[in-house]
Amino acid sequence: MSQCLQVEIDPLKISDQYLNGVLLAVDIIPFSHDECPGEADQPVCLIAAAHTSGLSSISRVYAKLFVAATASELEERQVMKSFLSYLDMFDGGTLTAHYGAVESAEEGFDLPYLLLRARDVQPELYPNLKHALKKFRKHDTCTYVKNNMNLPSADLDYVEGYYGLLRRPEAVVDDPRASLAAYWRDGERSILKFGLANVYNTLRIAQAQIKKSVCYTDFPL
Repeated sequence: MSQCLQVEIDPLKISDQYLNGVLLAVDIIPFSHDECPGEADQPVCLIAAAHTSGLSSISRVYAKLFVAATASELEERQVMKSFLSYLDMFDGGTLTAHYGAVESAEEGFDLPYLLLRARDVQPELYPNLKHALKKFRKHDTCTYVKNNMNLPSADLDYVEGYYGLLRRPEAVVDDPRASLAAYWRDGERSILKFGLANVYNTLRIAQAQIKKSVCYTDFPL
């Protein structure tokens, strides 16, 4: 005899179980003219991070900036140490970046660049930083777009527009090196707004992408 079964599923609850409680976005900015330089030869001068619990679009986001005072290896060490302490606040979860939550420099920028700088220039921090990052599942919003969405571009500025995430003109930076220098020299804050916009928009994009993926694939049967 046929049966008709109705099951109520809470997609946010499923997603929270998948995320293990926290979603964390990261953006790495070195002292370079290019946002994603090809070689790890410039110090990391700014790490922008934002985290939230769950995947609801109305969830509160907490952001943090780790900013060097100069483009020096000593200041880079302090930025990395502070970021490591921040990571240690969390017992796992999901870490996201746009073109950067990946294993190798051939696939993305943020985490590979950070780990290469730590390995080659800040070796005393490298083991702990690598261990802290391994606690997190990784979700790369750029890779998701390339693999699952038929968009003409996977660049962050295009993808955030697709998701309706508007960026103010003062949060647009063409030359991170010059913007960092302007911040140190004159207190000009565009580089800070740029980093915050990057992580906030990446986090919101990741929420939409993960929620869509999990709700349709991770039914608790």
